[in-house]
Amino acid sequence: MSMKWDLLLCCIATLCFYSANAVCDMTEDKIQVSEFDVIPGGEKLTHKKQWEGMDFSCSFTYQAQGGTKESWRMGLSMNADNTKFSCSVERPGSSSYLFFQSFKMEVFGVKAVEAEVKSPDHSPLQPEEYVLDESSSSVSQVDEKFKNMLGRVELCAAKAKQEL
Repeated sequence: MSMKWDLLLCCIATLCFYSANAVCDMTEDKIQVSEFDVIPGGEKLTHKKQWEGMDFSCSFTYQAQGGTKESWRMGLSMNADNTKFSCSVERPGSSSYLFFQSFKMEVFGVKAVEAEVKSPDHSPLQPEEYVLDESSSSVSQVDEKFKNMLGRVELCAAKAKQEL
């Protein structure tokens, strides 16, 4: 019985990831998901995931304060021809109660072209609260504007075009 529930929960998590991954405007044919804990305490911590066999990885660095650790999920996805990629980090199933002092998501091996950042209630953060830096393929908070609430971060990226 437990194995059926595990399979059902995995399917639901994947469906939630796909439906939430709409900002990149691509149909993902491949996805990899990893679970990690966001740990409060004010220390700068990083979760990183590399796509096996590809020159594509993502890191999420944060500092948070609050009660206890929370379970979060990182998802990497790419389209069928390996030209469009996305990385997202979110708290699945419930809202985060942590106070984020800082966050930065970076993708490596591809060029970030778009970002979406949401609060714990799933509403988009105000554009002045974060900045997409295409030169470093990252998105991070704007210190004096960020209201310290985070529920989901996604970076959309594309493979750099090769010059002939």
